[in-house]
Amino acid sequence: MQDLEALRSDLLRQVERAASLASLEELRVSALGRKGRVTELMKELGSLDGEARKEAGRTLNLLKDAIGAAIEARKAGNAA
Repeated sequence: MQDLEALRSDLLRQVERAASLASLEELRVSALGRKGRVTELMKELGSLDGEARKEAGRTLNLLKDAIGAAIEARKAGNAA
């Protein structure tokens, strides 16, 4: 599995730089959508063994939550 911290930093940087609500939505889909980067990584969990799968799943869920929260916060900030 790739470096999740680098992915997290990259995605959060993209959220900060998003210029519009439309670009935030595009970012959400490209990261968290059905064929998004994080979603694709979650599909790889099945190939891992027990404890590794558990830890990777926990980390990916935290990543997904962080990205989703950052996007929602930006959307709320743009709406105000």
